[in-house]
Amino acid sequence: MPQNPPSCETSPYFWDPQKASRQSDYVYARTRARLPKRRHRLERGYDVAAHFAAVIGTRRRSKEQTLEQSFREHVERWKDETGHSSSMTKALAHPSYLRIIGLARDSAGHEIERLILRELESDPDHWFAALNAVTGEDPVKPEHDFDESVNAWLEWGREKGIIERS
Repeated sequence: MPQNPPSCETSPYFWDPQKASRQSDYVYARTRARLPKRRHRLERGYDVAAHFAAVIGTRRRSKEQTLEQSFREHVERWKDETGHSSSMTKALAHPSYLRIIGLARDSAGHEIERLILRELESDPDHWFAALNAVTGEDPVKPEHDFDESVNAWLEWGREKGIIERS
């Protein structure tokens, strides 16, 4: 004779409101995106990330949260959710990474650049696309490796007076 089917109590359903919000951000960006009127799709990588950053950046964040609090929250989420991934395209297209770029709209006096450069200095990671999108500059040469790229951005920040010399 067959056993009783499992009840709802044996398989709990966990709902993570933050994850749902992030997923809705991505869906929102994809549906609200106004792609250029041309026959081919956007190239992968920075163009796509910059495009989605612009769309996601238009959404409002809560007024109670400071820019630095929002930045720290998104950095932690981005690292937690993409640290295991080997795909740079997926990491750069992550909603939290794009929201960090979008925070530049609320930044005054190079505040977001300072936060990203400090993060790059303390825990080097792939912040080059975000810095490029926010500043419109790129001090990294094609022959630079990762460490040289980090140093190039940090030196750029020091020359501009955004971060202090160590």
